[in-house]
Amino acid sequence: MHNSEDKLYRFIFEDTDIRGNYVKLSHTIEEATQHQALPKNLHTALGELMVASALLASTLKLDGSLTLQIQTNGPLKLLIAECNGNLGMRGTVKWSGPIESLSPIDLIKEGHFIITLVQKNAKTPYQGIVPMEGNSISELLENYMLRSEQIQTKLWIHSQNDIFCGLLIQKLPFNSSTQELNQDEMKGVWESVVKSANQSFNSLGPELEASEILQNVFLTETIRLYDPSYLSFYCSCSKKSVENMLRLIGKKECESIIEEQASITIHCDFCNECYKYSEHEVVFVFNESNNSVKN
Repeated sequence: MHNSEDKLYRFIFEDTDIRGNYVKLSHTIEEATQHQALPKNLHTALGELMVASALLASTLKLDGSLTLQIQTNGPLKLLIAECNGNLGMRGTVKWSGPIESLSPIDLIKEGHFIITLVQKNAKTPYQGIVPMEGNSISELLENYMLRSEQIQTKLWIHSQNDIFCGLLIQKLPFNSSTQELNQDEMKGVWESVVKSANQSFNSLGPELEASEILQNVFLTETIRLYDPSYLSFYCSCSKKSVENMLRLIGKKECESIIEEQASITIHCDFCNECYKYSEHEVVFVFNESNNSVKN
C-alpha cells in the first residue's frame, strides 16, 4: 500500500535540455527507522541520504537497486540508504559512542562514500567510490555525478518537522537538433535555474504541493510536471537470501557456530526480521545445495 504523502515528481523545463526530480519523504523514513533509536542528527543524515538515493535512482532506468553507503573512521560507522526500481526504500545506521553533538559534516568526514548499482540483467554490480569532497551529502553527490557521468547535476535537500524534501536538476548533453535555444542561451538558462533554487528552495515549507514549490522556485520558467510516483518502505531480505548467505559462509563455519551457540541467528538491520536456524535446518540447507548442484 502506498502512502499518499511520499511522492516523487519528474519534470522538465520546456524547450531546454534540463530535467528535474522533486521528492518528499516522511512516512517511509519513519518506517525505516522505527526499530532504531536514532539521535536527531543521525535521523537527519539518514533522511537526507534516503532522499538522495530516491532522486538518483529516478534518473536511471533501474531494474534492480541503487545503494548509497557512507563508512567513516569516526563515531559514524555505517550509513546506508537503498532505493529499488519500484521506489521501495530502506535504510540503516550503525554508530558507536557519543555522537549527538556532531554536525552533519563532522559525521561524514574522514570516510568513504560508496555507490552500488545492481541491475537484474548485469553480471556484476557497478560500484563507484565517491571522494569526500563537499560539505554535505548533496555536494558529495554533485561532485561524483560530474566526474562519473559528465552530467551537470545539482541537488538540494532540506528537512522540517521530520519531512524531507529534495530537488535534483540535470543538464543533459546539448542536442541542437531538438532545442530551440543555442548552447550559450542554454548555459544562461541553467545558471538562472541553479541560482533560483539556491535562493529559495530551502526556505519553502514542505506542506506546499510540488507544483507550488516549483512555481515558487522557478518563477520565470515554463515547467512540465508529470504525475507522481509513490515511495514506500520495502526490505528485500528473505529466507532464500539468508540461506544463500549461509552457503557463502560455508558448511564448516556454520557447523562451528552451531557448536558454539546451538543455532544460527541472522538479524536484518533494515527491518528487524530475525532468521533462526537449528542444526537440523542448517544440514538441510547444505543438503539442498548439494542436491541442486547434482541436478
